[in-house]
Amino acid sequence: AWGFARVLRLEHPALGTQSLDMSRGARVASSALLGPSTEAEAACSGSVRLAARLRACFMSSPSSRTLARGVYAITGGLGGLGLRAATLLVVGGATGVVLSSRSGRVGREGVATPLGSVVRLLASDVGDAADALSLLSPTPLVGVLHAAGVLRDKMLISMTADDVDGVFGPKALAASHVDSALAPCPLEAMGLFSSVAS
Repeated sequence: AWGFARVLRLEHPALGTQSLDMSRGARVASSALLGPSTEAEAACSGSVRLAARLRACFMSSPSSRTLARGVYAITGGLGGLGLRAATLLVVGGATGVVLSSRSGRVGREGVATPLGSVVRLLASDVGDAADALSLLSPTPLVGVLHAAGVLRDKMLISMTADDVDGVFGPKALAASHVDSALAPCPLEAMGLFSSVAS
């Protein structure tokens, strides 16, 4: 939903669209929530309204970033983002990568050479709850990256309900299916890719 709000702000700035993330314990008065604000996106925690701010963050060294060794699954794994993520995982020490794809076909990018034999292809539509269970392979997973998605370029105001369903199915609904299917697994990480287009 935040992605849609961002697109709406870009396409129709006169609407003054704002996004607000409220925790269950948020106690900010409705007038404070809905009143004028220069913040396009904010979150409420308790009685405090928070806004995103960038700050400098320095890592001691690239080698200080550690990746849990084991097998990772990538939904939408045969797209450009999935293949790039797979390469980074293998280079970072993953012992295996499962590339899940609705089509099961490798696109024009091909599977990069550094991936080698640690990669397994899986034809699976995680937009379907039963298919999402196929990620539970005999090898326990340590992480999953949900990069599946459908590109449907249109101005937000001209999108139909079918357009929205077509985009949300493989992205948001599928993320819910993956989360439910892998709930019993002690994952080290679960990453959700947003839409690059938005």
